[in-house]
Amino acid sequence: MLAARNTQHGTAASSRGFTMIEVLVTFVILAVGVLGVVSLLTSSKTSEYESVQRARAITMADSMLEKIRGNPQAISTTPGYAIGTTNPLDGTVYASEPAPNCVTASCTPVELANHDLWAFEQALIGSSVSVGGADTAGLINPRACIQFAPWGPHTNSGQISILIQWDGLQETGDGVPAGVVCGGGAAGTDPNRRSIVVTSFVVDQAEL
Repeated sequence: MLAARNTQHGTAASSRGFTMIEVLVTFVILAVGVLGVVSLLTSSKTSEYESVQRARAITMADSMLEKIRGNPQAISTTPGYAIGTTNPLDGTVYASEPAPNCVTASCTPVELANHDLWAFEQALIGSSVSVGGADTAGLINPRACIQFAPWGPHTNSGQISILIQWDGLQETGDGVPAGVVCGGGAAGTDPNRRSIVVTSFVVDQAEL
């Protein structure tokens, strides 16, 4: 009889389930783990998007620089490529494509510069791709400026700098290099601002 009672007691102890407290603790641990994974994925997506935006801005600036190199006669003209920093290309400068269309028609250097600036602005806002009428392939709140410093007595030969600034998804230090602002608030006042500058030397062979 004693042996039988011991056997029954052991069976009941070994088949006892989890208590409610143990289940709740398990759920809390799992929830914390899941939240950590979700937070990591969100941070990863944000960083990836920021990297894509920066790479896109550099590609746009490089493309514009090559266009200027191919048409240096229009760097200092009015209108021309050197638009400065007070009137940035931000998606509102050109209401429509300027005429003539320099892709299919012959243009003067000034006309070509005007058309190139329009195309540059369209690239900044991503007008080539839209969803529901909204541009989706461009930068967030973009601004682009072009500065030119002539070399010696020359008019169209010198250092050209293409600045592109836009808004990031998270706040960081203001991305304005050396306090140069291309639209937006004053330097040091916009923690969402991102910025890239592509600088090169352009030579107008006609001036040499």
